[in-house]
Amino acid sequence: SSGINAEYGGILASLLVEVVVNWKIYKSPCIELTKLILLLAILFLVGLLPWIDNFAHIGGFVFGFLTAFVVLPHINYSEEDRIAKMVVQIVCGILAVILFALLFIVFYLAQGSTCENCAYLNCIPFTDSFCQDATMELRPRVGN
Repeated sequence: SSGINAEYGGILASLLVEVVVNWKIYKSPCIELTKLILLLAILFLVGLLPWIDNFAHIGGFVFGFLTAFVVLPHINYSEEDRIAKMVVQIVCGILAVILFALLFIVFYLAQGSTCENCAYLNCIPFTDSFCQDATMELRPRVGN
């Protein structure tokens, strides 16, 4: 993969969370939300080109979304709002830790697994040779 793919997804996810959490503050939150969704769609479409990793975009978006709820400051409008936001922070923090642990385990234990259709998430073959250079054969190391 090339570029800083996961960071783009994480930054856009945190901006999305910021718009949703501070919805009442924005003058036109629907326009801001539309701009972010349009940027996310462009990011995903660019990921369909060879050597641009959509799995990194998606992973960065998910972790950016979860951690943004945990670390971004927020304004409390009432006691119920404060409690609801605290519950969301705790749930998102726990989900981020669980997801990180699961992905860490899968990375080391399921390297040989294959998904035939998952390749289309990273590159759509518009021609016969369009995605040919983007394929990689990963094999676990045997010995030293």
